[in-house]
Amino acid sequence: MPRFKPNDAIFILPRYANLYPGHSAIVTGVTADSFRPMFNEYALEFPDHSSAQVFEFQIIEDVINYATCIASLVFDSEKHPAMPDVRGLPSGRQIILQTPAFDLDMRIHTAKLRAFAIGQVLERRTKNFLTDLEVRLMQDSRLIRTTISDNLGVFKFSDVPRGPLNILVVIPQCSSRILGALSI
Repeated sequence: MPRFKPNDAIFILPRYANLYPGHSAIVTGVTADSFRPMFNEYALEFPDHSSAQVFEFQIIEDVINYATCIASLVFDSEKHPAMPDVRGLPSGRQIILQTPAFDLDMRIHTAKLRAFAIGQVLERRTKNFLTDLEVRLMQDSRLIRTTISDNLGVFKFSDVPRGPLNILVVIPQCSSRILGALSI
């Protein structure tokens, strides 16, 4: 059964966005694959009235009244030397994803096939903690874990699979979402 129907708003995941004329679109048609739902195919119309076909694994829902910001990977301790201004003690791998308004700071501890991640979303230009945020981890668009940040804005994921992942943070107090890509 397809996850989206005609007139639903969708957002194309960053990994695939370069293949299409925009990030956001409206579903205009659906071709279901009853054997492999990840290959449900959607006809889309973009704001510039161009169209394209995408598969279900390439898209997530777009929340109309929320701004979705794509986070850039600005620091990965596996690839960059230590930065003097980076928060925390050097234990595990550190990843920082950044949007114009927010930083997503994560520590990742890995085992052979699985990992543990702890992180915090920080709003630039304030010292306030962003609490009660919904944080989702996804393999492409398939949800694998969801958690809520605590009263200090800290979120945790245990038993995370290794490989390419997407992280989506919902920030209701700002009507924003942060969407980033990382690999564990």
